[in-house]
Amino acid sequence: MRGLNILILTDIHYMSRANHLCPKEERKTRLGLELIERVLNSVDISDIDLILLLGDLVDNGDAPGVKEDIMDLYSVLKSTGKPIIVTPGNHDPDPQLVLDIFNDYEGLHDINGYQIVSFVDEYNEKDEAKRCMAKMESVFSQVDAIRPIIALQHNPIYPHIDRVYPYNLKNADDITKFYMEKEVLLSISGHAHWGIATTLKDDVGYLTCPALCERPYKYTVLSLKGKEYNAIEYKLILEGNDEIRK
Repeated sequence: MRGLNILILTDIHYMSRANHLCPKEERKTRLGLELIERVLNSVDISDIDLILLLGDLVDNGDAPGVKEDIMDLYSVLKSTGKPIIVTPGNHDPDPQLVLDIFNDYEGLHDINGYQIVSFVDEYNEKDEAKRCMAKMESVFSQVDAIRPIIALQHNPIYPHIDRVYPYNLKNADDITKFYMEKEVLLSISGHAHWGIATTLKDDVGYLTCPALCERPYKYTVLSLKGKEYNAIEYKLILEGNDEIRK
């Protein structure tokens, strides 16, 4: 099996053409395109096999003009020539619109022999996320038990984040049990902007990647070889470097 090198970007919260002003000052929503371009200039793109976008591409999915902002993000990333998998988040517009713009779909992707399953979860009016277990059963009916499985979603599943704002999926316990039974190698999420290093539960790795939209503007590179993997966080702003000022 060939290895797999993945560039992971999450929580960009980009807003430029859209009519929206983010109330959270720490989110540099206008910088989305510049930050992505800086990431692409910071990595050796020839070594990257796949780009993952783990949701909250934009800050307000209901704002007029948001479709154009998402199309701008797609245009920049498409220029790499690399396949892109996207899992829409709670700040994004209609998930199908996001998937259509990126020519993507929910479900099983076969990349270099790895089985990558992406999920679009459901949100209520309180921003609480829940997954339809029947849908997950349907997706995994296409998965074999031989090749490594990587699961993608916006909200973290494990470990539990004890905060008032909802971070974990509401039925996270059901999902961790399901991932264990299906021998998922690694589950990858965004949403928790600070990020959480890979944590093992029942032999399943759970990785929460940090947000690109907040200083020091982090992104993740994940390298896999068989069932071995290594995730490294990188910062666009290093100590003593205050170049990005907008």
